Amino acid sequence: MNKPAETNKSRTWLKLSGLLLGIVVLVWLPVEESSQVGVLVIAGLVCTWGAIWLLLRIGYSGKHTLLRHIVIGGGAGLLLVPLAILLMAIKTGIHGHGTPDYTIDQMQAVLSRIPFFVLGGALLGAGSGLLGIAKKNQAQEGH
Repeated sequence: MNKPAETNKSRTWLKLSGLLLGIVVLVWLPVEESSQVGVLVIAGLVCTWGAIWLLLRIGYSGKHTLLRHIVIGGGAGLLLVPLAILLMAIKTGIHGHGTPDYTIDQMQAVLSRIPFFVLGGALLGAGSGLLGIAKKNQAQEGH
């Protein structure tokens, strides 16, 4: 399990990064652009932030640490697409042009990438879990 000082440091970093992420979203919303890349990056950052928050809340203790990380990473990848489409809809609604910022074809293209985002999230979760296990084993060997 993490040391209390390390956990507090991680939570402080997470709060500050969440605040920065919120500011990025607020700055991005009024910008006139209709690229899928921007919305996917922001949705990916939000989902990554949520996965890290959940993993810090759960911790590294107990069995099935690797499985837990894989499931949470895959879940974050799965939630990325609905969040991206929600951000596209919000941005389109805020701007209120005669033509939408994001077309139906762009939204369908994002929907078609769901399996890749789930796999990518699960792989990142596996990497995170293996890193956590290695750190835990290294700390145990050091004592």
